[in-house]
Amino acid sequence: MVGTLRTCVRLRSSIGLALAVASILLVSMPGALSVRASSVGSSRTEPSSPLAQVLPDAVSFVDVPAGDTYTQTVRIKNVSESTFQIKEITPSSPDFSVTGILLPVVVAPGTSENFTISYRGRAEARAEGQILIVTSANNTPIVLRARASTVTEQRELTASETSIDFEDTAVGSSGTKEVSLFNSGNRDLSVSGISVSGVDFSVSGAGAMTLSPGQKVTVDVKFAPRSAGRQASSLRVISADGASLLEMPLSGLGAASSQSTVKLHWEENPSGTAGYVVYRAADPSGPYTRLTSQTVPSAEYVDTGLAAGHTYYYVVTSVGTDEVESEYSAPITATVPEA
Repeated sequence: MVGTLRTCVRLRSSIGLALAVASILLVSMPGALSVRASSVGSSRTEPSSPLAQVLPDAVSFVDVPAGDTYTQTVRIKNVSESTFQIKEITPSSPDFSVTGILLPVVVAPGTSENFTISYRGRAEARAEGQILIVTSANNTPIVLRARASTVTEQRELTASETSIDFEDTAVGSSGTKEVSLFNSGNRDLSVSGISVSGVDFSVSGAGAMTLSPGQKVTVDVKFAPRSAGRQASSLRVISADGASLLEMPLSGLGAASSQSTVKLHWEENPSGTAGYVVYRAADPSGPYTRLTSQTVPSAEYVDTGLAAGHTYYYVVTSVGTDEVESEYSAPITATVPEA
């Protein structure tokens, strides 16, 4: 049976005192704390340039899993022409700690010192505090705000599909579908392997690995029936300790093979097209499966290894030289004759 697809696929920011003293003012700047020195005692005062700059101007630890320790680095830079000394750095809350700096320390003009703020959550809660930085310029500390939240441990692996069904796969041919596995928890997941049951099913694209929270990996599930009939299987993802992280049902229908082919033609796109991608489905509403790993260079494609007596639906997309893929074309239907 020959189907003809004829459709155009289109891309697409002080008040003076009676005595002459020096005061420390905390001036908010974008992303930084600046310490300024100003002289008072006259009816008019002019602030001098900043002494120290603290980056960032606040620290935040969001959704820290209970038992884990998260850290952030803070930098104190001397942006003046005078040397000053960092005397103390003290957290106001026991939920936070400071490491990575040996005090007191002298900071020369144009140089900086770094230290690390750590937060370790013990139970689900929210915490707020301050990091008090005392310098030789004045005993009034620089205040660095700190916030944190702790959440309970969550280990969860989810998949882009709840199940996979291979429809109308001819005996002797094969069908392949992509599945994305996603770490939707807040702890690392160590995977020892991914396997499928049944000799006619296989999986490729991933082995032993560690998925960080928010990370995903894509694998290819393949069905290559050796005989006609419906078959069932399952895909399992096993953790490093042998526990099952995820199990997904698989099924496939092996159908009698046909010698018929479906030849597709479509209108060429204007310049700027790098190639085309052909998709096929057993239902007009999809899901559509990509038939080629590479783009098709010209406006035609021949589909083989089809099941006798089955109806297929095809759509085409174009891929621009910028590697952007267009929307699906209108579908075309092709019915393969009985064997």
